[in-house]
Amino acid sequence: MWKLEETNIEELLTEIYNATYDDVLRYVTSKCRNYNDIGDLLQNIYLNFYRALKSNRDIKDPRKYLIRIARNEIYKHYGILKIAHNYIPVFSANDEESFNRFQEDLKTESNYDEGLLCKEIWNYLKQGDILTFKIFLLHFKNDLKIKDVGRTLNISESTVKNRLYRTMNKINNEFNI
Repeated sequence: MWKLEETNIEELLTEIYNATYDDVLRYVTSKCRNYNDIGDLLQNIYLNFYRALKSNRDIKDPRKYLIRIARNEIYKHYGILKIAHNYIPVFSANDEESFNRFQEDLKTESNYDEGLLCKEIWNYLKQGDILTFKIFLLHFKNDLKIKDVGRTLNISESTVKNRLYRTMNKINNEFNI
């Protein structure tokens, strides 16, 4: 159980955030229908967790508590989104700015030409199906092994390998790599 005083809530939150972020990100990524929603959902999850800490709620296992918050946030988000799509006209569901920030995090090379190529490749992946994007995200961004990606997304290793390698071949052919 985490006992805390008012003065160290931020320190505790930072410690828990650093210890749980990768697991929460994997969970949200595996359940998300649109990669543009990942950042907003993560922000809401940790904001709700912060509120729980401030209210002195007894939290025995922060990781499980955060996953429970994540499950509820995803359910609320997509439940509300579905209702909104049925009753409110949506002109643009894409948030280019958050995706561009996400792309910047994915770039590892400072070379301008390689940066452009990286941007083009992520745009190519963005236009494909969400499952393939999740596989690339979990494998390359989160450094998960193929079997762990399969377990996280509840698909077989062979599906992960097929999607990964077929898409990599398409990328090689498309971009002459």
